[in-house]
Amino acid sequence: MKAIDNEIRTSLTGIINRRLKALEAGEPTKNDLLGILLESNYRESEKSSGGGMSLREVVEEVKLFYLAGQEANAELLVWTLLLLSKHPDWQEKAREEVFQVFGNEKPDYERLGQLKIVSFRILFLIYGHNYEHLC
Repeated sequence: MKAIDNEIRTSLTGIINRRLKALEAGEPTKNDLLGILLESNYRESEKSSGGGMSLREVVEEVKLFYLAGQEANAELLVWTLLLLSKHPDWQEKAREEVFQVFGNEKPDYERLGQLKIVSFRILFLIYGHNYEHLC
């Protein structure tokens, strides 16, 4: 477990250091959570000496957000599968749409946005509303 933690810490430290160097060189930050965190922390540390988080604290924050996101995604996936199993008609429509968009090809990120029925129905299933009349 300690070896995995060290590997994650080393990897994140490398990523963070590269992003900090780019930030210090005046390059624009990437518009993501890490970029926002680093830019805010960089500005705070410039305002006052000792202000802002240490590199270790930034690494811990990034780990926290990453792991929390993994857990939330896993829970969402399980919940979605459960709800689709309870609504076979929606499951069939979702399956048809996936085959229309991807055919027999492996799904890719670029075409996921084309899945309108899947995303629409799943969102309403998750939030517990019956909007079948809108579909």
